[in-house]
Amino acid sequence: MATHAFHRIQRLSRVLDAGMRTINSTLRRASALSGQARIVTGPNNEKIIMSPAGEASYPETLIHEFVWNNIENYPNHVALECGVNGKKYTFAQAKDATYYIGRSLRHMGLNKGDVVALVAPNLPDTVLGFLGSSSAGLVVTTVNPLYTAEEMPRQLLKANAKAVITSSAIASTVLVATRACLPRETPVIVIDDKTGSIPEGLIPFDDLITRGKSLSSVNPDTTCDDIAVLPFSSGTTGLPKGVMLTHRNLVSNIMMTQSSINVFQPTTSTYQEVFPTFLPIFHIYGMNALTFPRLTFGGKIVTIPKFVPETFLNVLEKQKATALYVVPPVVLFLTASPLVKKHHFEHMHMMMSGAAPLAKTDVDRFYEKYSIDPNVFKFHQGYGLTESSPVAFVEHGHKYSSIGRNIANCQARLVDITTQEDVSTTGQTGELWLKGPHIMKGYLDDEAATKNTLTEDGWLKTGDIAYFDEDFDFYITDRLKELIKVKGFQVPPAELEALLRMHPDVVEAAVIGIPHARHGEVPKAFVVVSKGKKPTEDDIKNFVKGKVSDYKQLEGGVTFVDEIPKNPSGKILRSKLKQNYKS
Repeated sequence: MATHAFHRIQRLSRVLDAGMRTINSTLRRASALSGQARIVTGPNNEKIIMSPAGEASYPETLIHEFVWNNIENYPNHVALECGVNGKKYTFAQAKDATYYIGRSLRHMGLNKGDVVALVAPNLPDTVLGFLGSSSAGLVVTTVNPLYTAEEMPRQLLKANAKAVITSSAIASTVLVATRACLPRETPVIVIDDKTGSIPEGLIPFDDLITRGKSLSSVNPDTTCDDIAVLPFSSGTTGLPKGVMLTHRNLVSNIMMTQSSINVFQPTTSTYQEVFPTFLPIFHIYGMNALTFPRLTFGGKIVTIPKFVPETFLNVLEKQKATALYVVPPVVLFLTASPLVKKHHFEHMHMMMSGAAPLAKTDVDRFYEKYSIDPNVFKFHQGYGLTESSPVAFVEHGHKYSSIGRNIANCQARLVDITTQEDVSTTGQTGELWLKGPHIMKGYLDDEAATKNTLTEDGWLKTGDIAYFDEDFDFYITDRLKELIKVKGFQVPPAELEALLRMHPDVVEAAVIGIPHARHGEVPKAFVVVSKGKKPTEDDIKNFVKGKVSDYKQLEGGVTFVDEIPKNPSGKILRSKLKQNYKS
């Protein structure tokens, strides 16, 4: 009894401290934003670009505690609502459900540190599944719900998932995947998304909330430096790796971003910001740049399970959306589609784009088409990585082609890729390195990849080439990474190359990304076939179909070649393939 009481007092103290620090950070914001970026010299002669937003304080608390920390000011406002089926939770209901879910998960036999795989589209219960798992001291690995039954097992096994949360729309696919790689007794919990029945033998998600009401509270003694989430990212090279992000990483990044760019109005009895959320919550952008931060500060998250133009536009109009978080293809859609009208933006004051670069001309076309005042409806572009939780840079609505300046607490360096010396001259390019409390702990069970990406003193090598101008606004010019970015999703060439080599007629294969007007990039394959074999382009494309998700398909086509260009060590020379494609 005494031990439990002590833990409760400790937790209460932490939450109160979180509230006070949040207030202190808010009070500092005005002076922080007026600062100037500057270059300081580090102990090893590093040229460190410090953020003009200065230092932001953040609470020593856990992500589920932080998200619901301020709800006493608006307990009956809607926190989460499905834009398709209408299911909703108020802030008070969502907070209670978070802890009920956590109790039920622990009652199933899950222990602190066990991994729950969250394989679901954007739904209110997807958010609660994450935060409920966190309240139980569990780690969430977010899995792309578009994955096929053949793609899922790798992540489920790598993360060592002990339970799975999915939705009824994809339950049959997820069940095939789990049965193929996890013990039969692994709990599979299904969110009722109103698209179909829950398969027999699986656990309805709503039961977790119902049962949890009568179960005793959970005190997992989780710390800020424990892992909160394991999203899988391809990092700088190769197949997807588990990115170990702690509670500190997530919470600090929310406050770092909020302290650097706060363009939202506070929630009151008569006003609430409304955010249509079609960006996948399984992806770090949708998760910790949009959903968690906006809930933390009282916004309403309207979930959209799949981007369908009519559904999306209906949500904008019906919900009186006040701000949009997007990826470049959506901006292009908003400008080009005849379905989109000026009244869809009637209540909006901000649009944030991320995940891939967007040209200034594309932003200008949007403003011109709808005769919108950019001073009233501001456009911002951001930059980040899964490994940085994710936000690192935000542009303040003045230079659309820039990613802006590094946010509070985020230090930046540019390192010459040839000399490995720091770059500190305007306009000179180098690899962008980052440091701060938002940088990942490392890659799961992959010491070599961690050492290649994180220096011993904590600098994250992003693999992106950048420069800064006279105002310390940064610009990304190229990627050292070989990843292909399709609609904001990362497609590692190594994955498709391994699959192509499984074709009986294929000897070697190389995959590159080529430009695409709507998707940003699409995969294109170069293939060497066995002597005497003559597969067609359609043969190769059809072989890939059904084995990987739609966005990984070879939309860029297939070119048959005599050999794949490689360097002396055997590494594929993708730059040469890209040159050949352009010529």
